[in-house]
Amino acid sequence: MTTLNPLPDYVVRESTRAKHVHLRVSARAGLEVVVPVEFDRRHVPALLREKAAWIARALREVDRARDLALPDSAEEPPGRIVLRAIGETWTVDLGSVERASVSVRECGDGRLRIEGRVGDPVAWRPVLRRWVMRKARRHLVPWLESEAAALGVRVDRVSIRSPKSRWGSFSSRGTVSLNAQLLFLPPELVRYVLVHELCHATHPDHSPHFWRLVERHVPDAQALRSTLRDGWQLVPDWMHGPACGPDRSG
Repeated sequence: MTTLNPLPDYVVRESTRAKHVHLRVSARAGLEVVVPVEFDRRHVPALLREKAAWIARALREVDRARDLALPDSAEEPPGRIVLRAIGETWTVDLGSVERASVSVRECGDGRLRIEGRVGDPVAWRPVLRRWVMRKARRHLVPWLESEAAALGVRVDRVSIRSPKSRWGSFSSRGTVSLNAQLLFLPPELVRYVLVHELCHATHPDHSPHFWRLVERHVPDAQALRSTLRDGWQLVPDWMHGPACGPDRSG
């Protein structure tokens, strides 16, 4: 006589948009079975037994990510993301769903939803870094344009990247490249970087004339420059890895 393993606790949720049954596992809701309207719920136990291996693995991944996640962990998704430059703090919700990809979605009340293979850093880290890149483009580009207008500097193109060792640069063609990781720095440091790069439109070198121009617009530039050397310590470990592709506006 075969003994069936007990089913895990689960909730069934009807969705008017669902055409098929979907399984979702999250730290907050546990195992959810999303079914189309008028679906015969008597079929749910059989479906859960069929997917028992995936469910067990997904529950372990969520539990492990929830218990071990640290803000600067490179192996597990962070529990919180602090973007000091723009005054935003995001609380991260994790959900393991039955798919190979990973998605990141902004929810209300400062919550960020990460779904998919949340236990696999190879899967979730690039996706989360791309989210930071999009945030950087949305906030750093208009900030730079505002500073450029105040300084009377023309910027032809802005490039958002994520290098490991440079906060920004200004090219002879009028292109400003900014590091998306600036979002993790305090706003006064970010403004210093923006002004620093824009001053290169007038002085392409680091001559005394250049530094005097920077200090004219940022009086405490010398102290900020010193503080900026330790700015990398504010960037979480999960931002480090293969560089994201450039995100340009022009």
